[in-house]
Amino acid sequence: MADDLPSATKPSGIEYKKLGYSLFVWISDDLLECRCSYIPREQGSMITADELRAYVAQTSVNFGIDEEALNEFAVNGAAGRVLTSVLLASGEPPVHGTDGWISYTAEASVVVRSGDDDNTSSIDMHNVQTFINVLPEEEIGRINRPVPGKFGRGINGKIIPPQPGKPVNIKIGKNIRAEEGGHRLVAVSAGRVCVASGEISVEEEYVVSGDVDFHVGSIVFNGFVEVRGDVLDEFSISSTKGIRITGNAGDCKLVSEGDISFCGMDGQDKGSIMCGGSIRSQFIHNSTIECVGDVIAEVEIHNCKIKTLGRLVVNKGTIAGGNYIALGGIEAKKIGSPASVRTRLSVGVDYHDAEELVHLFAELEKNQAQLDQANSLVEMEELRTQKGALTDRIMELRTKNDSRANAKLNFKTALYENTKVSIGSLNEAINEQLDGPTSMIENTIEGGLRLLSMTSLDVKATDIEMAFVREQKMKSKASEL
Repeated sequence: MADDLPSATKPSGIEYKKLGYSLFVWISDDLLECRCSYIPREQGSMITADELRAYVAQTSVNFGIDEEALNEFAVNGAAGRVLTSVLLASGEPPVHGTDGWISYTAEASVVVRSGDDDNTSSIDMHNVQTFINVLPEEEIGRINRPVPGKFGRGINGKIIPPQPGKPVNIKIGKNIRAEEGGHRLVAVSAGRVCVASGEISVEEEYVVSGDVDFHVGSIVFNGFVEVRGDVLDEFSISSTKGIRITGNAGDCKLVSEGDISFCGMDGQDKGSIMCGGSIRSQFIHNSTIECVGDVIAEVEIHNCKIKTLGRLVVNKGTIAGGNYIALGGIEAKKIGSPASVRTRLSVGVDYHDAEELVHLFAELEKNQAQLDQANSLVEMEELRTQKGALTDRIMELRTKNDSRANAKLNFKTALYENTKVSIGSLNEAINEQLDGPTSMIENTIEGGLRLLSMTSLDVKATDIEMAFVREQKMKSKASEL
């Protein structure tokens, strides 16, 4: 019938006109939807379900037809209702492929922590770094192949191919080894994983161009850290290979297995340093330091607690106030102050041994108190055995020979009163000012301290004292002749 043919064709659909109605069939450009609109007229018969199916079929729709929606459309159309853009058929859209990606095995540093006062999570604004730190031979991650996707089908019954996933576009940079056909990434050296300009690498240095503050946050890094500014209060830096700070450090925490250098540090009695190498600075105030190597300041060290297995040296100024233990000896222009600020120095002793000795003497005192109150021979025997073990350990530590030890104190200008020194087995309080340049060591012949013209800390106190012992022996032999 001529009336059954489309009277007008539009880019997005086809309009069918009959005496009693007009039907517009719209097909989506992606061939995934068929929608119909219906306008009834006063004269003529309304649309039937069979007529609707025929028009839909003429528009090449043969897949995904919703029979329930089609029947409902026909019922409403037969009732003379206007219908607008009713969905009658739906295709199956393709599932596009997934591009290749890197899945990281190594985890980024944690930046969120639970609140202490409630069970909610809060962000610690001092910790905003998200480094992925790795060690040598640690797996960084894997390069995953792209996923191909799934074919779809249009309402015309034709297959719709998916867009395939693309391989990850990444170049393997320095300090990374690719294994298993290029899919497994392994770190060659310690550092942080960086992805920049389409290249993944492990960087052994992290440079902060300004201050370590809320914009940068505290740093935990498997490598060397350089800060071209200051480290503000309450921030921390932890690195494996060393720290260099161009400016000053405040009430902060510095930890490294390597050397640490900075201009100055005012720890405000809360700042601390743990160093596996040596420390170099201009000044250090009110800080706690534990160091494996030397601690060297150019200008001054004031009111600190410093323990080092190397030397403690202030080249141009003063060590005043605080407690200092240096296995390799101590040297400064001035020690103490004219105002008699209390200063305590120990040289030639391993601070680990010193701490253990304090504990051992406390245990020995406790043992003696228990021994005085013992009620049986068995108990007394056990306590005496414990006392013997404590005494033996004390003697072992006191006679320990460490090649790094130098029980020597050098002052270039003055050693002020109210300074207490521990040299070898001696503990002496300095009650009047001593002038330099002087080296102070233990006098093993006459007892007390031996004051000499200053020599470098490279010259061991034991070598100097042995020379005096040999001289004493020669004099004794000469007097016997």
